Amino acid sequence: DIEQEAHDEGPAAVAELRALEMKYSLIAQLIRGRKELHLTQQELSVRSGIGQAEISKIERGRKSPTLDTYSRLATALDLPLGQLTQGPTSAAV
Repeated sequence: DIEQEAHDEGPAAVAELRALEMKYSLIAQLIRGRKELHLTQQELSVRSGIGQAEISKIERGRKSPTLDTYSRLATALDLPLGQLTQGPTSAAV
């Protein structure tokens, strides 16, 4: 179990696990929001002003966007701030 391994390794490993959980939770919420609006990455790019290639990297977890980028994407998807600040979700992307 990953959770137990992190606890066994110590506080730094637990903090790293929490950071990864938050990162992938935010990514999942962005993807879910885009799909609920039936938008392509290109359409989201036009709405947000973020390049399609960058959106692709973000959705694949290859790039960690700035807070500004997250907020521009969330605004383009009409995601309420409370939804983005919720903890990790268990819903599959």
